[in-house]
Amino acid sequence: MYKLPIRWLPPGRCLTAWIECRSGFTGSGYPKLVPAALARRIQATNASPSVKHKFRIGVWTGASTAPELDGALAQVDGVEMRLPYQSDPVCRQRINEGRMEYVDIHLSHVAQFVWFGFLGKLGVAVVEVTGITREGLLIPATSVGNNKTWLDLADTVILEVNSRHPLELEGMHDIYYGTRLPPHRTPILMTRPQDRIGEPYLKVNPSKVVAVVETDLPDRDTAFSPPDDTSRRIAGHILEFFQSEIRKGRLPPDLLPIQSGVGNVANAVMEGLNEGPFKHLTAYTEVLQDGMLEVMKSGKMEFASATAISLSSKGLAEFRGNLQDYCKRLILRPQEISNHPEVIRRLGVIAANAAIEFDIYGNV
Repeated sequence: MYKLPIRWLPPGRCLTAWIECRSGFTGSGYPKLVPAALARRIQATNASPSVKHKFRIGVWTGASTAPELDGALAQVDGVEMRLPYQSDPVCRQRINEGRMEYVDIHLSHVAQFVWFGFLGKLGVAVVEVTGITREGLLIPATSVGNNKTWLDLADTVILEVNSRHPLELEGMHDIYYGTRLPPHRTPILMTRPQDRIGEPYLKVNPSKVVAVVETDLPDRDTAFSPPDDTSRRIAGHILEFFQSEIRKGRLPPDLLPIQSGVGNVANAVMEGLNEGPFKHLTAYTEVLQDGMLEVMKSGKMEFASATAISLSSKGLAEFRGNLQDYCKRLILRPQEISNHPEVIRRLGVIAANAAIEFDIYGNV
């Protein structure tokens, strides 16, 4: 195990301007050890009588993470500002009470905002990876999110190398390094979900890496309830709509790339697709969940593109048991590509997402 000392800030100095980003997207690929150690440090530092300003940090991620990250830091009141999305109950309480600042922005905009400098200086990146090659390239884990941007722009990098992730994930990722700032932007050359436009590895300047920490801890177990009558009826209405659109010539027989949201209703829709008449399906989505995995397993979905894998323990066992096959038919990309509105519009993605409330004007 290769480790370098982490340079903690001495007690008494204000850390509210220190921005830290972390890997992770919907409970997968997030660092598991460093956040807990940092939470303990924050708690001990703030308890010291000599501290004039609270030790608090800004936390940027890809999306939501897990209690070991968001919850641990929020519990010790260690987060000054959080972005771009979170679902932790402790964070939610702190935000609603006005004790934590929160910036909710489109997930594809985060990387651009950081490159433009709109969000301030990026101090430390803590990124989970599957492994490090002899050449110093990083094998991404079960999510990509904004990791490329964090590694590019952070002053300091801490890597958590998680041996729980199988090394067979190597080659499954597609990290796009073609992003340029205006006026040097070029088109994103992708016309199908299976198109590769980048590289299979993340890159980092070795001089920025101050610590490499070994872990062997699992991602969050994302449990899903079995489809109920309501979700099955919703799925049935959607399948009926698809068939009607095919008959009227507005959809091709193999549909268009599918995007499936997070949750039980989305999984029910995927189960309906699996039982329906459609074949040769593809997906261009954000998160691959159990329902979509089942459609891939049956062979009705030929290929899927996402930025993260978020599975139940049962789904994870299926994924790992047939890893070689899935890795040939799945790509994980940075979220600035997976969630890019222009790419989504060009591919004609069919998006299926749950909502709490919406109106006739399309406000959700």
